[in-house]
Amino acid sequence: MRTIALSFLLLFSGGTGSAAPADTPYTRMAKLATYISGGDTVGALEAFDKSLTNYGRISEDLAALATQSEVLCSIEVVTDKEADDAKADVHHLDLDWYMTLTSRADPGLTESRRVRVAVTIARFNAKWRITALTPDSILAPITIK
Repeated sequence: MRTIALSFLLLFSGGTGSAAPADTPYTRMAKLATYISGGDTVGALEAFDKSLTNYGRISEDLAALATQSEVLCSIEVVTDKEADDAKADVHHLDLDWYMTLTSRADPGLTESRRVRVAVTIARFNAKWRITALTPDSILAPITIK
């Protein structure tokens, strides 16, 4: 198993002179978790291919999450069907995606989500982009009950 979480990317982002890790499906997922946790909608959207059928809704959901909630996001790659093929331009990932959302309006309101998510990620001009995400409800705004 390969765990990708906020702490993973922080190891690579600090310090002077440290080189950024190469863009891989794993580092793309780590960056996505970091951007979501940091409320950086623009950065998070970089992980998604704009031709994705539900790109507009994902964009709106990410913006709502950043506005309405403090988010802690962790993404673990459970399986990668193409893990043994470093030259593969498409990877099919099975993710264990965990998020804790805390409402900005009412800090007493929290919501935890843990969902298995299927992602197809493809390389376009040396950059990895998500071309399929199921279920995309993992990115839905916080639910007030």
